[in-house]
Amino acid sequence: MKNFKVIIVILIAGGLGLWAFMLANKEDSSSKMSDEALSDFAIEDTASIDKLILTDTEGNKGVTLIRQGVEWTTEDGECVQQHLVQTILMTIKRIMVKSPVPKSSIETVNKNLTTHHRKVQIYQNGELKKTWYVGQPTQDQYGTYMLLKDPEKGKSPEPFIMHLPNMHGNLETRFITNPLEFECTDVFVYNPLEIKTIDVQLPDSSQYNFKITALGKNEFNLSSNGKSIPNFDTVNVRNYILGFKKIHFEQHNYLINQKSADSLKSTTPWYIIEVTDKEGESRRIRCFRKKMTYERYDYDGNLIIYDRDRLWVELSDGRLVVGQFYVFDKILRDLRYFLKSKQPS
Repeated sequence: MKNFKVIIVILIAGGLGLWAFMLANKEDSSSKMSDEALSDFAIEDTASIDKLILTDTEGNKGVTLIRQGVEWTTEDGECVQQHLVQTILMTIKRIMVKSPVPKSSIETVNKNLTTHHRKVQIYQNGELKKTWYVGQPTQDQYGTYMLLKDPEKGKSPEPFIMHLPNMHGNLETRFITNPLEFECTDVFVYNPLEIKTIDVQLPDSSQYNFKITALGKNEFNLSSNGKSIPNFDTVNVRNYILGFKKIHFEQHNYLINQKSADSLKSTTPWYIIEVTDKEGESRRIRCFRKKMTYERYDYDGNLIIYDRDRLWVELSDGRLVVGQFYVFDKILRDLRYFLKSKQPS
């Protein structure tokens, strides 16, 4: 009887062990990748990457970025925001597989990637090295579905859940496909010593127009409506010129349609500012007050008509962009800023 009980215990233990082994194998097989799956997304040597092409399935024009020495430009040689390119390169270098996609989900994820993805073509030394298909984030936002294509091996049959170590978020947003978002935001970026003249007009207050002319190092002429101003504050003139070292707009016009933009540009501008360098090249902008987009009142209960944080700026090429007063205030001056205060007699 005792031996019979021992046999029963052994059989039960053996059965449980077999069941556990089968369950473990089943779980492993549900997430085990096939031999054809490609997971080598990262490229360690990002310095050899010389071209990036970013497109999507959402109808954006797409972006082609070319390395020109240490700088990146568009394929037409136009300036792009370097930090956005560096974010992409850092992602290419540090990206890692978080986990394979479970077998039961591969078909669904592949279908989703086909209809919605951002395609990143990565070139090294002039040759296409890898193509990424970047999809949507996982439900917990800790990973992003991605598929790899190799020029020789072809497209991987299986996607992977990818991530950056110590980062929580969607990798898809790092791969911008709208050309506007890559464009440089500089309005005025001048070495002060390269500026020859600054001509500022206030159409509604023309008595405060002024023009600064650089005659030499720390030597200037100030005039207003063609008349020379004999006594002015050279320190303020110098500080004003320094303000043109770094003036950038905040964002492109995503707020109003083309008809409204054209209507705004047909109105009288608030400021017209034109800078001419010593090579004779000029850059001119027109500034407009920006109306509030929602109802807001000041501390005295008065309705605020114009935005106190932002303004409209028409660039030299006619594009309308949004600027911040925090940035533009330093160049939105009038003649009074340069006049010396009368000393008491």
